[in-house]
Amino acid sequence: MAAARGDRGAVDVSVQMLFGMIALLFTLLLVVESSAHWHARNVFDDAAAEGVRVAATFDGTCAMGVAAARRSVTAHGGGWARGATVTCASGPIVAVTVEGRTPGVVAPLLGMRVRVTEYAPKEG
Repeated sequence: MAAARGDRGAVDVSVQMLFGMIALLFTLLLVVESSAHWHARNVFDDAAAEGVRVAATFDGTCAMGVAAARRSVTAHGGGWARGATVTCASGPIVAVTVEGRTPGVVAPLLGMRVRVTEYAPKEG
């Protein structure tokens, strides 16, 4: 009569728990990767905003804006942001772009690419 109750057995339950744990781990990794992407985007956006603010001033240059953006990335990003690149385009509208990779959860190469550009009109 034990077979009529539908006893699944210990092996079936263990396999289900294994797949459940794998799904849970992937979900946690996705949450952490998303958080790292969000944080990197905020750091790069702040750096680009600082860089364009400096470069767009009356006596500012793109070199000054790039230097300000690099300082901001280094100060707020720390070691994971060392590979970030900062570019500047000057004209009536100044554009500063910060681009780099987020720190990967499993391995550094698994991070996502982040690119942020900020614009401001050139003063005077």
